[in-house]
Amino acid sequence: MTTAKLRLLSIALIVTVMSSSLVPPRSAYARQNSGAAQNNAVPTIESVSDTLAFISWTTPNPGGTILHYAIVRYGKDPSHLEFTAKCPTRINQSHSEMIFRVRMDGLEPDTTYYYKVSSEQATGIPDRLTSGVNKFTTRSTNWLSASK
Repeated sequence: MTTAKLRLLSIALIVTVMSSSLVPPRSAYARQNSGAAQNNAVPTIESVSDTLAFISWTTPNPGGTILHYAIVRYGKDPSHLEFTAKCPTRINQSHSEMIFRVRMDGLEPDTTYYYKVSSEQATGIPDRLTSGVNKFTTRSTNWLSASK
């Protein structure tokens, strides 16, 4: 490496270290289960096939541990959500929002499922935002051949 490139690399490293030390802590987001859960997480069905579904939702950064789990509780009866799909995700403390995403597989074709979303820290402490009960219906087994 040339001397000029080494100087530029050193300067970039110094700027990066200095700027990260100047960023104030996000104490507004460092909640440790502050209060009861609130039903204002709004999930989106990203895709649904005959046996698979992807659900995502965005919340304010919940703070706490870096590792969080996105959780979908679901079932065929809205008052009995007997199954759980859980996906690990890492929080970027410098972002004000967090996107959670869960893959649900092993679903039955042409079946209506009810679900609600939530998240929790790696320690098991639940985050404040959850959703109400929502629903989606999987496609029939032959949906690809039927749409041609």
